[in-house]
Amino acid sequence: MTHAPDAPDLDSGVTLLHTSDRGTLAALVAAELESRDAPARWVDARNHASTYALAAAGRTRRVLDRVLVARAFTAHQHHALVRQLVADARRPTGLVVAPAVDDLYRDDDLLDAAADRLRAATLSTLAALADARDVPVLVTATDPDAVAEYADREIDVEETRFGPRFDDGEDATTAYWTRNGWQTTIPYWVDLVGSVRDPAAVARPEVVA
Repeated sequence: MTHAPDAPDLDSGVTLLHTSDRGTLAALVAAELESRDAPARWVDARNHASTYALAAAGRTRRVLDRVLVARAFTAHQHHALVRQLVADARRPTGLVVAPAVDDLYRDDDLLDAAADRLRAATLSTLAALADARDVPVLVTATDPDAVAEYADREIDVEETRFGPRFDDGEDATTAYWTRNGWQTTIPYWVDLVGSVRDPAAVARPEVVA
């Protein structure tokens, strides 16, 4: 089991996570819920909501009780579920999650123009919800370019053998929690104790003849 305690904190607004990996998404959701009292409301598409991935990412299985999942199988269902979040705005919400937020709008049962309008309405609604409720909205996308204009922040992901490495251009993952304890990286120690610009300046032990 690998956790991601050094995952970036999610601020209010829309965050676009550049990954298609269910485990990586679950790791970030589980890490965020550790610092929040209210549950996550998850609008699912393409079966991204995985109880196995969430249970593996959380420090306890109780994380499953704090993720409320509503599944959509068509673009119209997805849009309706997003609008329902607005109708339920008074309910406690610590985080909104919408993986593959644009994917259902690419299906052949919608004309391109209609799909574009419906997708834009969905993304605009999520952005407005984030602002009105001061809540983080975490999304992933099949076509990130179609979603990026609605995002306040983007996070890149690199998969490593210790777990996902998150990088938003300002902060990056420098430590990982594994079964055997903390796994740190060179940038972690640079942040902690600083760097030595000139290796020759490092004190050498005195040799006594």
